[in-house]
Amino acid sequence: MDALQAARELGARYVLQGSVRQSALRLRIAAQFVDASDGSNVWAERYDLEMADVFAIQDEIAERVAGAIEPELLKTESHLAAMRHTGNMTAWDLVRQGMWHFHKVTREGHLAARTLFRRACAIDPDLSESHIWLGRVSAGIVAYGWSDAPDADSKEGADAAAHAITLDPRDPYAHYAFAIANAYNNAPRVAVSAAEKAIALSSSFALGHLVLGLARLFAGLAREAIEPLEHGLALNPNDPQNLAWYNLLAHAQLLAGDAERALATANKALAIRPTFRPTFETLTCCHIALGNMDAARQCASRMNELGEPQSHFLAPLKELHPEWDEQISQMLDRARA
Repeated sequence: MDALQAARELGARYVLQGSVRQSALRLRIAAQFVDASDGSNVWAERYDLEMADVFAIQDEIAERVAGAIEPELLKTESHLAAMRHTGNMTAWDLVRQGMWHFHKVTREGHLAARTLFRRACAIDPDLSESHIWLGRVSAGIVAYGWSDAPDADSKEGADAAAHAITLDPRDPYAHYAFAIANAYNNAPRVAVSAAEKAIALSSSFALGHLVLGLARLFAGLAREAIEPLEHGLALNPNDPQNLAWYNLLAHAQLLAGDAERALATANKALAIRPTFRPTFETLTCCHIALGNMDAARQCASRMNELGEPQSHFLAPLKELHPEWDEQISQMLDRARA
């Protein structure tokens, strides 16, 4: 009996399969997360690791797999919810439909998701997930520059996330939502504390590490922001919102004095979405820091051609640290001269 057939007989919805190959002092581990109902792949990844302590390898693989599967599973389930539900829906149905819109990472998608999350909160005020996702989407609308009332949206997000924590204090997503909402409400120290709580509840929670890096960056700790941002991206390499996280990591590296690494990171953001204007801002600054004037001018020219919004997700950094804002502005001005 193969693994899929056994999973179906046991009533399991998903199956994690894998293989291990050893060559000299290296291990190659392949993992697949499969929908048991039809055998389709939800997620697959390959890891190349140096042989060391076997327990350390087990811990590392377990953390990476858990961190990667969770967001992929959320996207899959939300897509199914959006496809199959018509007519009257429960609050949880609305949340899953909202998640599907949220993961489009567009203005229209985020606004549609917020409407659904608000409806879910009204239908079932005790469903913590409704408030968690309202907190997340409110912060995203502000961060991407899609808000017509940033102060009100930031407050709505922070209040929703705080209520989610009251409903379920052991859910790391609730603390993540509270962290990112406060980060964009110019309260980075509060955000750091909330992010640390999310990680304490789930050490493989990629978003917890990412928002810890973001909060440290906004708190003025560029060097200390690098490790959690890198760790979060390693745990969850395929999230479409990594577009923003790579840009944030590049700024942390740049402001910490490592322009070479910042440029490599910004190019990873470019690969996700080649028409995202803020990435060209980041690339322009990196090239200026490295003295690549021709490349900087090309990036600045491309940046000006694009109609996408500016780097609103850096707004708290610029507002709280005018010296960094001035440094970034001067680099962009040099490229335009």
